[in-house]
Amino acid sequence: MMEQFITGVGQRLLVHDRKDDCEQGCVIHKPTGHSMVLFPTLWREDRGLMERICPHGIGHPDPDDIAFKRRTKGEKHAHNEGIHGCDGCCYEPQD
Repeated sequence: MMEQFITGVGQRLLVHDRKDDCEQGCVIHKPTGHSMVLFPTLWREDRGLMERICPHGIGHPDPDDIAFKRRTKGEKHAHNEGIHGCDGCCYEPQD
């Protein structure tokens, strides 16, 4: 089964149903309390990656999506997916 998810920028996506492994952190069903959790989500179809768009308009890979890729595809893949043009917002605590 699939369900609909609307990203923070209004994209309509068909996504997986809630699963047990969502409890470990899931950008769709159970985001963790990372510093970008309130930033809007954006699905990058070209990379197969969920990003969080910071107040400066920069896309940062969502930490829960990277953690999922680490669990399912390994550290090297997750590391490569985490590479992005960064302004530091993903490293700084947000107010």
